[in-house]
Amino acid sequence: MAGKKVLVVYASRYGSTGEIAEEIAEVLRDVGVDVAVSNVLETERVAGYGGVVIGSPIYMGKWLPEAVDFVKNFQNDLRRVPVAVFAVGFSMKEPSETNRESGRAAISVIRPYVHPFDVGIFAGKLSFDELSPPDAEIIRMAGVTEGDYRDWDEIAAWAGELEPLFKDLP
Repeated sequence: MAGKKVLVVYASRYGSTGEIAEEIAEVLRDVGVDVAVSNVLETERVAGYGGVVIGSPIYMGKWLPEAVDFVKNFQNDLRRVPVAVFAVGFSMKEPSETNRESGRAAISVIRPYVHPFDVGIFAGKLSFDELSPPDAEIIRMAGVTEGDYRDWDEIAAWAGELEPLFKDLP
């Protein structure tokens, strides 16, 4: 008998983190987990889900405010279920330990509210055409080059590691 549904919820500015959330959900579905996917701004409840995966891009070294607010607002419900989190950062195109530590630091802001059992840190994608003019200008001034650096195999492998914690929820 299938257990409770798992919620994969995300914040996203330009869609890349949402696409990663959808991939995580698809991997979990493929192994029999019942999954719903939602943007944090459209999520009205967490109660009733048996587990939650939360993701946000990293901008200026931080999770998006709406992702942090989601965790704060639902902290009581999130403390009752298994929670995993992921962060998407363009700097992870070079997955050095320094960049990974920076990704972990971005997630530290939610640790007073929730204690994730697993953390994934992934590279993102950047297309100047999709950015707002101010964001594009800041990124260009920093000398960043555009591209899609998401490693779908790495993302799928991480999501697959979550399956045992979510598969047979009561």
